[in-house]
Amino acid sequence: MKFPALTALEWVKLCIKSRTTSTLFASAISAMEMDSTLTRRHMIRSLMRALITPMQSISERRTMEIISTMGGTLTYEDSRHRYEWNGEKVALTVSAVAGGYPVNFGIAAGWAAKVVRENLVASEIPTSFDGDESKLAWAKDICGEPNRQTRRAAEIGTEVHRFIEDMAHGLEPDLSEDEDVAKCQKSLGEWFTENIDEVLHIERRLYSPKWNIAGTVDMVARLNNRRKEIHVIDWKGVTDLGQMLKRGHVGQLAAYRSMLQEAGETIHGTTLVRFSRASGVIDPVSFSDEDYANDLAAFEAALLLARYQPRPQVF
Repeated sequence: MKFPALTALEWVKLCIKSRTTSTLFASAISAMEMDSTLTRRHMIRSLMRALITPMQSISERRTMEIISTMGGTLTYEDSRHRYEWNGEKVALTVSAVAGGYPVNFGIAAGWAAKVVRENLVASEIPTSFDGDESKLAWAKDICGEPNRQTRRAAEIGTEVHRFIEDMAHGLEPDLSEDEDVAKCQKSLGEWFTENIDEVLHIERRLYSPKWNIAGTVDMVARLNNRRKEIHVIDWKGVTDLGQMLKRGHVGQLAAYRSMLQEAGETIHGTTLVRFSRASGVIDPVSFSDEDYANDLAAFEAALLLARYQPRPQVF
């Protein structure tokens, strides 16, 4: 079998892409041996690193957590955001139910239309098009703005959560090189230092036999206040802090508090820490026991609706 002339690095990439057949693997080694820029030790190290790294990334994508709790076994598969209870798939998650609050229906479509409209007004409409392809490209660019904003929000949220998680583990993480992310990390880091006395749980997987529902709480911590209260804490990035609180976000907190108490944990309250993804300004809000009772009732109503209709959309 003849192969095209490729560099050592190209051979390694081809091996990985094709899941490393023995013939391709041998060809990769031959190519690396013929590469005068590589010493034998460097060649072996490069090949091993190239082969091991994809395996690690696959392993990370398929990370599975197995937790013994509530008299059973909760399994969480990160790649599919899938929960199982004693081997059976858990159909609903806290975030899915909270995202399906009736008040939220239609918000995603309305928001997307608003973003497209604003992007259209702000853009320069071409005076001429070079055929249908250029028309299509321009339209796709205009209509793609909601997806771009959604991806950007997810990127910032992921980096902020990682930063807080590192702090919770006693590390001193560096701020991101991304200016927008760094502003959020700085503000939330300062709030964390001033207000958190002790972190009890971080990214805790939960299951409620009562509801047959699963979810992951951002943080459970003892606050640095006079009574040293234990609160469920959730971080939420928003576009505009002037907007009213989303009831689904508040409902999530109430659900997590209920699930933790069901598991025998002592919880005194809940705190939602909203932060502006644009400016990094934060707006922490804590909820009373009266709020909790009302928010829990609303969540249970949403859960009831979710069981009697198609799976709720997550907005």
